[in-house]
Formats: sequence, structure tokens, C-alpha cells
Amino acid sequence: MWQILLLCSLAGDPASWWKTYGDPVLDDLIQRAGKQNHSLRLAAARVAEARALSGEARSALAPGLNFNTSAQQLRGGFQQGIIRVPEPGVSGAGASFVAPFETGLLSSGLDTRWEVSFWGPNPKRLSAARADLLAQQESEGDVRVIVTAEVARTYFELRGLERQIGVARRNRDLEAGLLELTRQRAQAGLSPELDVERQAAALASLEAAIPPLEAQRILRLNRLGVLLADRDLAARALPPAPPNPALPHVNQGVDSELLLRRPDLRAAQARILAATARLKAARSEMYPRLLLTGLMGRQATNVSGFSLGGGNFFGAGPQLVLPVFTGGRIRANIAASDARLEQARLAYEQELSAAFQEAEDALAGYRLEQDRLSKLREAHSRAATALRLSRDLYQAGLGDFLGVLEAEKSVLELDLAIAQAETSAAVQSVLLFKALAGGWPQ
Repeated sequence: MWQILLLCSLAGDPASWWKTYGDPVLDDLIQRAGKQNHSLRLAAARVAEARALSGEARSALAPGLNFNTSAQQLRGGFQQGIIRVPEPGVSGAGASFVAPFETGLLSSGLDTRWEVSFWGPNPKRLSAARADLLAQQESEGDVRVIVTAEVARTYFELRGLERQIGVARRNRDLEAGLLELTRQRAQAGLSPELDVERQAAALASLEAAIPPLEAQRILRLNRLGVLLADRDLAARALPPAPPNPALPHVNQGVDSELLLRRPDLRAAQARILAATARLKAARSEMYPRLLLTGLMGRQATNVSGFSLGGGNFFGAGPQLVLPVFTGGRIRANIAASDARLEQARLAYEQELSAAFQEAEDALAGYRLEQDRLSKLREAHSRAATALRLSRDLYQAGLGDFLGVLEAEKSVLELDLAIAQAETSAAVQSVLLFKALAGGWPQ
């Protein structure tokens, strides 16, 4: 399992897939989001926490050394393990070495403890902590993929709205010119006043469609500001973008090996490793534990007594700990760890199924949008020809104005539909890149 994760980590480092579109503005936005996005900074903090916990688990394998010191005032003497040797020639009750007396007691020393990890739980806990660190690192990569895709998606939606606004404004100018021409023809008696009213209504309807598009554009700018952690982004105009993004070419299907590059799947695999290690640690609690302990120090009744002599003490030796009765705690912990491992496996299977669905949906959506865009462009070419012929016939007095209006409406609807389809195709390509964690080899 570790070898599979290593190979996936080496092969799964996604390239800068957004550079495929050839848009320097998008490149700059994604680079800024990678440095400033709050979700990415939070994910990095979680990785730092997991790394620190891994170091804590590793410290359990090393011996521990503590320095202890204390100062006490005792009364009771022999009962507390303290005796006073009578001075020669001194008699009386106070001179008896078993008589109560009051004295100070100073103590200092070192103690050490080391668990010999033949079969103990500490190495397994270290493996679990390292797997947790790997899972957090992969989760950070997953957040990066999500944030990058969200920036690209919002950016393309913003550019699409700008194109729709541009189309609406160009058609508004054309409609305004046609309205002026219609008025001149009506004043000359060549057209009825009804044609003027129809054209004026068409122009007003077109102008009314622009403010909602502007509102949507502002919403996308605000969304980019949140993703980049830049509150002033909406107040600044973005640099102009290339006319059309270079949409990628796709293969026939999705290879299952490509999905293993997804950070969320690799994170789910790492969680299985962590749960497996914790299960082994829980089972090792049933076995005896071998400890090596030792201590050394000095006791004295005053500071001047801290010297080599009878107050020195030391001890060293092995200690064997065998659980005899724990009230079912160990077996309950094993059962809980086993259930967590099963949860991790099921979560991985669920993530894998969702990844397949996401990739196939994105691939199908991208292909359908490309087909739709091709058909819309063909329809637009024919509608533009029909509009030109309708205007020529109307100006020559051989056609009615209603035919011109219908042709104009058809061209306008196709202009907006093409702008929307171009945006949708770009967004679907972003979703496909996201589903495959950065694209696929050609």
C-alpha cells in the first residue's frame, strides 16, 4: 500500500493545467489565490499540526530522562524513613534515633524510562501519525485543486458575462441605428408608424437585458475577491483577456489510473493506512510490555549535605507489564479500531465511485457543449445571412419590417447563446481538469 501511494504521489503531481488556456490574466489570478486563499492557508496549518503530532508520536520511541528536585519540612522522623543518629555523649529523649523530630529534607535526582518496542503499540502509533500526516498533505492538495478550479470557473463565467454584455451593447447600437432609419422612412411616408413603435420596443427590451448581466458580472468579481482574499478586486478592472480560451482536446474516455492522481483518493488511502496502524496498536495492548527504568540522586537535610555519602541512591532494572484484567477495555478498543478501519475502506470506495461519476459527467458535458457550440455557430452564420437579406428587401421596399425584426431577434438570441455556450464549454473543461486532478496525458 505504501508503494502504491508513493507511485501515485510521484505520478500525480498535476502540471499547471490552467496554462493550457493561454490566458496570462488567469495565470496571475491562480498564482495569487495559491498564496492568499484562506482555505489553502487553513489546510497548510492542519498539515503543520499533523507534522507536529507525528513528531510527538516519534518521541515515544526514545528514552525519557527527567530531573527531579524537591524541598520539604518533615516531622516524625523514623515513621517517614528519616532517622537522626545521636551525637556521642548526648543523652535524653531527643537523642534517640527513633524519637520524633523536625528537619528539612532536600532531594534531587534523575530518572529514566524506556519502553523496548518489540511488540508494543508505540511503533504502530507512529505509523498511524505518519499516515495522518500524509492524509493531511493530500487533503491540502485536494483543497488546492478545488480552489484553482473554482478560480478558473469563476473567471470564465466572468469573461462570458463580459462577452454577453458586449454582444448586447453592439446589438443595442445596431438597433438604435435601425430605429433612426425607420423614423426617417416613416417621416418620408415609406414606412408606417407601427414599424417605429416596434423597433423602439425592441431597443428598450434589449437595453433592459443589460443591467441583469452587469449584476451577474459584479457577483463573479466579488467571488473572485473572496477566493483571492482581495477585497478591492471588484473595484479594479481586470486586464483584457484573449478573444477565446484555447480549449483542450480530450481523449475517448477516462482511464482509472488517472483517478488515482486525485488527492482526495490518495488521502482516503492514507486514512486506511492510519486506521490499520491504529488497529495493530490496539491489538498490541494485549501483549506484555518491557520497560527499562532507572533512577539516581541524592538526599540531604541541608544544602551542605549534598555530597557523596550515605545520602546517595540509585536503581536500575527491567520492568515487565502484563495486562491481566482491564474490564474489557482492550477488546472494546480493538473492536472500535476495527470498525474505524471498515469505515475508512467504505469511505475510499465511496470516494472512488464519486470520482468516476464526476469524471464521466464532466467529460460528457464537455463534449456535448462543444457539439452545441459548433451547431450554434453554423446557425448564426445562416441567421446573419437571413438578416442581411431581410434588411436589403425592406430598404428596397420589397419586404415588411416584421421580417427584419424576426431576423434581428434570431441573430441576437444566437449571439447570446454562442457566448453562453463558449462560457459553458470553458467551465466544463475546468470541471474535467478538476475531476482528473490536472488533466491527462495526450
